[in-house]
Amino acid sequence: MASKNNLEQQSWRLLIKKSARACGLFLKTSWLIIGATLLLLLFLEVTCGLVYHLLPAKSGPEYFQKSESYKNSPWARDYDRELFASYNTSWRPYVYWRRTPLQGKHINVDAQGRRYTVPPAKNAGNAARKLKIFMFGGSTLWGEGVRDRYTLPSLVWQDLAARQISAEITNFGEVAYVNTQELIDLIQQLERGNVPDVVIFYDGYNDVYAALQNQSAGYTQFEWKRELEYNISTRYRKLKKVFWLNTLDRFYLGKLIRYFSNKLSYERPFSQKSNSLKEDIVEVYLNNIKIITALGKAYGFVPLFYWQPVIYTKNNLTPFEKTYATEPLGTLYRQANTVLQANQQKFAPYHFFDISGIFAGDNHEVYLDFCHVNEDANQIIAHRISADLLKIIPPPPSGPAAP
Repeated sequence: MASKNNLEQQSWRLLIKKSARACGLFLKTSWLIIGATLLLLLFLEVTCGLVYHLLPAKSGPEYFQKSESYKNSPWARDYDRELFASYNTSWRPYVYWRRTPLQGKHINVDAQGRRYTVPPAKNAGNAARKLKIFMFGGSTLWGEGVRDRYTLPSLVWQDLAARQISAEITNFGEVAYVNTQELIDLIQQLERGNVPDVVIFYDGYNDVYAALQNQSAGYTQFEWKRELEYNISTRYRKLKKVFWLNTLDRFYLGKLIRYFSNKLSYERPFSQKSNSLKEDIVEVYLNNIKIITALGKAYGFVPLFYWQPVIYTKNNLTPFEKTYATEPLGTLYRQANTVLQANQQKFAPYHFFDISGIFAGDNHEVYLDFCHVNEDANQIIAHRISADLLKIIPPPPSGPAAP
């Protein structure tokens, strides 16, 4: 009996030893697999990070310091920090987004999400009533790449003051805005009784870019995000998709995947639907001009419209500028420009100015990327806008405003 018990005990000990060895082997193998996987992921993340930072035509730290215009400027590094801090936005009805308030050395955004417009040192004239001017546009009008005092609204204000015209200019520009968003923004101001004397629209690049994204003219940029966000609260699968997209974006692997997927999507040939895209872009823009002009007649303001210069309309690109002259966006922009110029007679009844070729023959560096220009170039554009404005708008009379 005793020998039988001993045999059973030995069997149990042997089974336990074998189980312990198997468990140890399993844990060791699992640890090796997990460790190797973690090392591989770490290696992949570091490699993707190095590749990502070497990619051309990519926004990143010291973005504007890489250009010839600013690379030796002592303020460029501080400006870069403030610029990327300014990209924080909050939700706004109808127009989707506005920047959050920011106070910096070179970039200031108020509580309404509007870039600070620097008034002239001495606002000219003794007129009791100032010429009230609103300026609308995308990030080029907002002033990406320039300090507060070199935004187009600030420079136009200085020009008017130099000509003894008392004015007050508000910068309604915002990153990625298309002309239709600006129209809605203007309507919201009119609803509140905030009526200007003059409204200036500065557009072109974002309208073409958004049309290429959506393969249809007249929509905002990244409209697919709005569609996704709309159904998040009621559709769990949509919420999971957003979660994984945001999680992936936190790693360089995800950033690299997004970079190349975007690049490949823009390098695809235009679809059959996009054959008429260039005409549709111009038609939507012209219809907006008609609507804004009608509002101007009803509310008593004069609108001016500018089709902006971009890198695709400059003939002599510098080596730095060439890194941003990508296709097929350039092809679509030039096609839309051709359609717009072929239909000049349709724009003739309006205060429309095509200044897309203002830097066409310039040999110096003008562009900081696809569409944003340096401070010197902004001064040239501002002088042009001021000159056009003075031909159309007489100075406001002295004394109280007429009812």
